Amino acid sequence: MKNHYKTVIVTGGSGFIGSHLVDALIDNAECVIVIDKVKPPKNRKNNRAKYIKINIQDKDVINVFEKYKPELVFHLAAHLHDRESVEKPVENAMDNIIGFLNVCEGVRKSTNAKIIFTSSCAVYGIHDNLPISEEVVPVPTTPYGITKLTGEKYLHFYKQKYNTPYVAFRPGNIYGPRQDASAESGVIGIFSSRLLKGKTTVINNDGQTTRDYIYVSDVVDALLKAAESDFVGILNLGTGIQTTTADIFEKVKTAVGGGAMPDRNENQPDATKYMALDASKSQKTLDWKPKVDLEQGIKQTVAWYRGE
Repeated sequence: MKNHYKTVIVTGGSGFIGSHLVDALIDNAECVIVIDKVKPPKNRKNNRAKYIKINIQDKDVINVFEKYKPELVFHLAAHLHDRESVEKPVENAMDNIIGFLNVCEGVRKSTNAKIIFTSSCAVYGIHDNLPISEEVVPVPTTPYGITKLTGEKYLHFYKQKYNTPYVAFRPGNIYGPRQDASAESGVIGIFSSRLLKGKTTVINNDGQTTRDYIYVSDVVDALLKAAESDFVGILNLGTGIQTTTADIFEKVKTAVGGGAMPDRNENQPDATKYMALDASKSQKTLDWKPKVDLEQGIKQTVAWYRGE
């Protein structure tokens, strides 16, 4: 990073992406504050950061912003589970709308710092023409996608009303070391963990669902570049490449070195069958491009799950 910051707040900094971001920020800020509702596990904790255990749904989170007066805010805390949001739309909205607004109000009432928001490609919904650019009108099909799009619209409001600068990223499927192998979205982590343990691995429906997989270090790189940019608005983060779940299984199996065959769960449909993102706007605006290809990223992820 070119800039050096006095105080940066990272919500969700005890999580998978957030912990990598905190590590990258720590040498470029005098104080990195992590707001999270859970304590960081040892493999995600940076001893040079300050951790504040609080749920963003709690209005007291606003007091944290007023106390520490951040120059920059990365908002990653969220209810992340797309499928679960269908069954628990209220829980999803409490984190992704009420919690989101508490963060925005904390920023407004303190320093009006720049907000870097991790939205989701789930805002797009179902589209035939891939890869999808930011010009496509979002039509989310799940409460998760709806709440992420709502967050983007609130950021537009705060920019218009209070001149709060922001960048909202719509990333593809992020993967890499430290990902929770129990999370529904982390298929590479799930396959890696289960294959290494010799456990049964399940592929949902026909295995031909595609996603745009992007390695966590490439995402962190984009977040940091956005912080230094004058750009305000929405950007995709992806590779533009569709990869099927069945292909992911084969690539992970190769990296693990096993010969297991997956089981099938034909009764688990996906809200969106195919996804790939056009990130040319991010490449042009931020001078960013993904550096880690899928095979390399999977090898590094498997090595982490192996404990190497």
